[in-house]
Amino acid sequence: MANDEKILNIISHYRDELHKKIREREKEMQQDNNEHYLIYNALGFTNKEGYQIDFQQNVGRFLYKYAGSLLEELAIKCLKEAYPDAEMKVRLPNTIDESPKTVEIDCLIGNRAYEIKWKDATTDGDHIKKEHKRVQIIKKRDTCQ
Repeated sequence: MANDEKILNIISHYRDELHKKIREREKEMQQDNNEHYLIYNALGFTNKEGYQIDFQQNVGRFLYKYAGSLLEELAIKCLKEAYPDAEMKVRLPNTIDESPKTVEIDCLIGNRAYEIKWKDATTDGDHIKKEHKRVQIIKKRDTCQ
């Protein structure tokens, strides 16, 4: 199978899974308790507008997740193609504190660790602290720079 075809298959898989997840959530939302619409109403939004806001918020959440996962998988495939000896998803024990017990390196090529991230506007302070800790743990490992 040619690389272009492999890439298109990966993209199609993520697109299909994303839309499946959206359809499932839309069905679930029909059964949700919508008492919070009272607050929306007080702030000038109709129940229909409230539903659309909630639905789009869910779509956005799923979209960010699937976009990030798609780009990570494509990046890993490219790195593995360029560096056949690269190690993927290497787990290291946390040598700094108790939580988490291990951290993961997305790609290890020789003694260089690569973390694959899709930056979006939803990154919070706790997530950033976790990423800084990951770098410290990786740096403490003798084989990484």
